[in-house]
Amino acid sequence: MAEPNDAPSVALDPLDRPGEVTPVQSLFSMPGVVVQTAMAAGYGLWMVLGTALALGLYPDGRGEVLVPLSIGLVLVSLGLVATCLRLPFAPAWHGWDPVKRMMPTAEGMVAMANYLPMLALAGLARGGNDFWATRLAGAALMLCSLATLVYTARGASRHLPLSVASVANALPLGRTVSALFAGGLWFWLCVALQSEVPINPLNPWRLALLAVALALGVVEGMRWRALRQLAEESGATGYFTTGRTAVSLLAWRFTVAVLSVGLPCVLLVSHPAGPLLPVAAGLAALSCIIGQCLEQRLYGRAYAQWVHG
Repeated sequence: MAEPNDAPSVALDPLDRPGEVTPVQSLFSMPGVVVQTAMAAGYGLWMVLGTALALGLYPDGRGEVLVPLSIGLVLVSLGLVATCLRLPFAPAWHGWDPVKRMMPTAEGMVAMANYLPMLALAGLARGGNDFWATRLAGAALMLCSLATLVYTARGASRHLPLSVASVANALPLGRTVSALFAGGLWFWLCVALQSEVPINPLNPWRLALLAVALALGVVEGMRWRALRQLAEESGATGYFTTGRTAVSLLAWRFTVAVLSVGLPCVLLVSHPAGPLLPVAAGLAALSCIIGQCLEQRLYGRAYAQWVHG
């Protein structure tokens, strides 16, 4: 079974020139995929945390708020750090190069707005989460994270054909759903590590996360359908239907689906008790991140194979 990393590292588009980082390359290169997935998971984590605080459903405690805030801060800041370090796979952060340009782009401003409610929550977390200002800051964090996922996705897809944006998960719906599921799993890990109260295995939050997993499966099916339509329009469907490549692709698709959605859902449903709960939550979050990275890379490999015949 061929590795997803076998995809050509350059010229993912027929018009790409060697030595230039194009929008398609930045969406499908392995380092870029890892950063994109981590950032989306961080925004998803902040969305879930903000929603729980706004609705008054999150347990009290300063550490209970600071831990998911800190994990989300590390994840969402990876892209900015990579750009500031001048790493080749991150020439810009939401279209903004802090070294060359003083003022950020509109997408960069929207992304930076998340840090304001995050800092407000860090200051307001004093042991009780029912204070109206804490709930208001939680709602602001949720809305800012959602706006970032939607608006920056539109910015990333602005220079891509609609069909390619669908394949590259650069459209708001696909990006938001995948981020929400990954962030929800990281939120589950934070709760499992800090809460000593047994969690009801059939609580509404867990059922909602399973519903998001179902929606994610539908979205991923739509992405593969978009890629297959691209191949059908050009009359190059052999990679998807015949030969060893089709078998390898199917095997990788199954493996990736198990990692990104299947295993996390099994762990959510099984809901082990006691000290095994944090282990299960951590395994689910890690499996989802790895699966989403491999899935994006698999799309890149399939797209490159279609482009190069």
